[in-house]
Amino acid sequence: MLGIKFDVFKKAHSFPFLRFWWRRALRYDERTGMLTAGIPLSVTMAATITVTTIIIDKQFELRDMRARSISRREASLEEEHQAMREFLKGTEDEYEMKSIPDTFRYTRR
Repeated sequence: MLGIKFDVFKKAHSFPFLRFWWRRALRYDERTGMLTAGIPLSVTMAATITVTTIIIDKQFELRDMRARSISRREASLEEEHQAMREFLKGTEDEYEMKSIPDTFRYTRR
């Protein structure tokens, strides 16, 4: 028309390849709901699994550390008991049965 070219809608129709894939993705999402529901649910599931795994691992680590400290404490107590037994075995020969003097008794007879 009089040699004038109108490009009013040219920008709206740019990148036909991108427009094709966008429309296909929208149609796929309308049919399956994978993009609007599936992706957020997958991200939530992955985050939950990761956090739960970290929490459980930390609990097992703390339980193991507690068991090790208890066994270490029991071992040191057993060493102390053994040393005390050895000490008391050495004093058995010097042991004598003596009566307690009356001055140290609570009740005097």
